[in-house]
Amino acid sequence: MSDNAAAGPLCRFKVLDLSRVRAGPTCVRQLADWGADVIKIEAPEGDSLEQDRHSSDLQQLHRNKRSLTLNLKAPEGLAILKRLAERTDVLVENYRPDVKFR
Repeated sequence: MSDNAAAGPLCRFKVLDLSRVRAGPTCVRQLADWGADVIKIEAPEGDSLEQDRHSSDLQQLHRNKRSLTLNLKAPEGLAILKRLAERTDVLVENYRPDVKFR
């Protein structure tokens, strides 16, 4: 995170970013740009639409975010996510409606 983002108006907020593709990550990028402390949760296999992690488009989309790889299909990964969520102000996800119930 840059020094400018750390001093932004949202610097007191912690955000977990579970979003994928374009709209969700763009939304959370705005929060990060305004100073929120954002952790992007990534699947071990990555996002099929985000193949090249070093592309300028992907770097721009996820700027000012930290990242953590978690397997949310494993009990251990889900337990870590729940512990993180307890200390988080905002959780952003854009899964299909049925996914959150699984």
